[in-house]
Amino acid sequence: MARFFYGNFDFEHRLADAKYEPSAALKRLNAELATAWLAVAEDGDLIWTPVSIEPDFFLEATRNGMPSVVPVTSLSEVPREVEFVPWGWSAEVRKLAIQFGWSMDAPTENAVRQANSRATSNELEQRGNFRLDGSRKIESPDQLDEAIQATYASGSRWVIKAEFGMSARERILGRGAATEADKNWVRRRLTRHGAVFFEPWVERIDEVGIQIEISKHKPPELLGVSTMLVDERGQYAGSGFAGCESRLFANLTLLQDAISTALSAATHLKSLGYFGPLGIDAMLYRDTAGDLRIRPLQDINARWTMGRLSLGLRRLTRTGDHGIWFHGPQGKLQHEDLLKKERVIATSPTRVGDEPCRHSSKIRISSSDFAEEAKKIVLSEFP
Repeated sequence: MARFFYGNFDFEHRLADAKYEPSAALKRLNAELATAWLAVAEDGDLIWTPVSIEPDFFLEATRNGMPSVVPVTSLSEVPREVEFVPWGWSAEVRKLAIQFGWSMDAPTENAVRQANSRATSNELEQRGNFRLDGSRKIESPDQLDEAIQATYASGSRWVIKAEFGMSARERILGRGAATEADKNWVRRRLTRHGAVFFEPWVERIDEVGIQIEISKHKPPELLGVSTMLVDERGQYAGSGFAGCESRLFANLTLLQDAISTALSAATHLKSLGYFGPLGIDAMLYRDTAGDLRIRPLQDINARWTMGRLSLGLRRLTRTGDHGIWFHGPQGKLQHEDLLKKERVIATSPTRVGDEPCRHSSKIRISSSDFAEEAKKIVLSEFP
């Protein structure tokens, strides 16, 4: 049965607010991200492209080894005999599957919410004693002041995260005392969800995405580990998927500990009723004493992730190849040093509808050891 990939990439916004309506900018981003599904699609699969994409893009992608897919811009064009695969199982996409009669195998709404809630990851971190020193659950504005005053000297950086968020969204960064704008942001999230989560801003060394599939009838399965490119704001900028060693790969004990913790967390999420794709971000960082430490449950994403998709790109590599999948603003990934390398494959179009794209993504594959060099090139290009 063919699969129908549906990119509701604003999935967490739907979880956070039942009345959420995407802005024009987010609708545009969803449209430009649609072709990311090429990484895991097979010939004959369908991909939802809410705004039309020029056919030449798909022809070029096929020439570069990507699958031959069927883009659809009207849901009525999708046959009933497909397996529906959304980015994440929100109430909105469940209704679509029922309305159009597509094959759907989804966990309950409650299981999805629990699995993606930061309250769940906070509880798992607390149980395993993995929380960053000074991090805490905040349930009132007064507790925010207490957390900052009790933990940090004036000028120290911190981050506050909402219950649901992704890719550095639904969070605020601060330094020293909280401003009134910070407190207003916290008050709005407390009214909606009852809690936010306060963390110190630590010296990040490296980060990986641990990709797991949770089956209804078998133990959780490790699919692979993808190196994460993250800019100075902590925002996702790409994935290494073949031969791109991070500092964590160089410390197999820490990596194995992170994987074991991730699989244990997956088993817990399964006990809550969740099954399907799971990406858990693990961060290698330096503590205030200068020692390297691992945070194995930095983020838990009970949905598809770009790191998970990137594993599908390994089919384009040969023995000894290195591969990185870059994401960023259109025009920022054109560095001549990057383009001089062996193979560069565009995985997003230059135009969606009648307008130029703002988002860009490219695969870089090379038999030379370019990973660290390429990271520096691309991350220096981000604003």
